[in-house]
Amino acid sequence: MSAASGAGAAGAESSPARLGTRDEIGAVAHALAMAFHDDPIWAWLTDDRMRQRPERAVPFFRTEARHYHKLDGCWTNDAQQGGALWAPPGRWKLGFVGILGLAPASLRLFGVRMPRALSSLDQIDKRHPTEPHYYLGFLGTHPDHQGRGVGSSLLAPTLARCDADGLPAYLESSKESNVPFYERHGFEVTETHDFPDGPRIWLMWREPRPPEA
Repeated sequence: MSAASGAGAAGAESSPARLGTRDEIGAVAHALAMAFHDDPIWAWLTDDRMRQRPERAVPFFRTEARHYHKLDGCWTNDAQQGGALWAPPGRWKLGFVGILGLAPASLRLFGVRMPRALSSLDQIDKRHPTEPHYYLGFLGTHPDHQGRGVGSSLLAPTLARCDADGLPAYLESSKESNVPFYERHGFEVTETHDFPDGPRIWLMWREPRPPEA
């Protein structure tokens, strides 16, 4: 399931975001796996195995980063301190080929909880907005670099494009502590969803901002 977590607070020490190269996909995947290691939803979906060994998730995030890279939506910085994976309007669904490509890494990560992961993804997909928008599938900063503005920097280019194109943005936050961070960037909670016997997720929407006078 795609969800945004591990963003970190705003700061002033990060380098500017840029589109990641194919050679950087592995580094982005590692940063995201570390960022999500203590995420409540991912801990629930993986039976706490991600919390115990975050590196288990690297193959999964590598496959996801490769997919978003093909959409020109894999963002990082020169030090690969984190990653933001964005899908352009109309491209957020994986489709059959994407799901097939993700299956081996998903099975290794979720194991016997794969049915729970698929059910959770279906629940969230049913709530996904149909209006054209940019979708933030994943945003994460390596724990060693959180609090330095990396997350804000990684968001900036696509949010600027949203404003320039007059298009909204959407994400699902899997941590309540990250909600204020996204609110500072113009997102608002439109709905919450509680998974059966599981944690809560926050669905957030951002309207484009008008150009400054």
